[in-house]
Amino acid sequence: MSHERDSEDLRAALTRIDRQIARLVDDRAALLAKPPPSGASLPPRDTTGTVADEDRPLPRFVRAASVDAILEAVRRACAEVGAPIRVSYPATWATDAWSGAVHKWGARAVGVEVDSFDEAIERVQRGLADVALLPYLLADEGYHRLTVRTLARAEARISECVVAPAERTAMAREDAVSAPHTIFVGAGDRALVDRWLSSASARIVEVHGPMDACELASRDAGTWAVCSLAVGERHGLTLRESGLANDPGRRVLLAMVGGRPPARTGRDAVAVVLSPHESPGALADVLRELAEQRLNVAAIESMPFGLESQDSHVFLVIEGHATDRAIVHAFERMRKLVRVLKVVGGYATA
Repeated sequence: MSHERDSEDLRAALTRIDRQIARLVDDRAALLAKPPPSGASLPPRDTTGTVADEDRPLPRFVRAASVDAILEAVRRACAEVGAPIRVSYPATWATDAWSGAVHKWGARAVGVEVDSFDEAIERVQRGLADVALLPYLLADEGYHRLTVRTLARAEARISECVVAPAERTAMAREDAVSAPHTIFVGAGDRALVDRWLSSASARIVEVHGPMDACELASRDAGTWAVCSLAVGERHGLTLRESGLANDPGRRVLLAMVGGRPPARTGRDAVAVVLSPHESPGALADVLRELAEQRLNVAAIESMPFGLESQDSHVFLVIEGHATDRAIVHAFERMRKLVRVLKVVGGYATA
């Protein structure tokens, strides 16, 4: 009962704070709506006063949108005028990566397209990019093995997951024809829009990535490019057709590598790669350690790649924060049962 009472007291305290924040935001907006007469100055700021009666109802605009939504809107507005965020990503995933970058950082995002997953991370390590975005979880394919393998080899970790919008569009110059003779499509996007491409009468030309497709389309009014809206607009192209994806509900979760270590949110996960010893029941012993600490394994996959050998490795996603006592204790014991244990990320789950 004491835990339930503590939880109720915490919720009540948070509610009181939320009401105070909302009231202050509302009062400040009201003051700004009534500026002082011309020539008058604002009174000195009072730092000793207290908020009004806590039982006062929340302002009307707060009832329509939660305090969290208001603060998120403020955060986004502030972020728009912040410093640029240099985002590196492999060219084959440019559409998803750039869409995710624009979705998260807006106009602050500055793309750094590279040739490989390794190079995307190296740019961050060398200070040539602030973060890297790599494909992590695909709804139809599961965890992206190349990303996991790259992280297992590198001294880098996932710090956050970013959702990439699934949309694919046809973009062209403003003066482009309505029936193009050529459509450029990146190698990574072709399979996602093959139904739409099969119905097109134009010649289909596959290029390295969506940035190349847009660059070529920007040179010839008789051509279109397949890309996301964000990628096309970056090249000054305009929308011609939307809804090209075979599966409009396709969801891509991107791994953000670099940035600040993740704070505890209460809905956290730790991703780890390990290689058990070659003995019967070795993996079962590892999982038993997690079970004894009452830790839940959200995902487990066997992935063939080499860290110290060519044997298969196991990829685990464990619910909890990397600093949780249970996880720290479990990893200490697990290291005695495996040849390799590498934490490749910690992040908040959806």
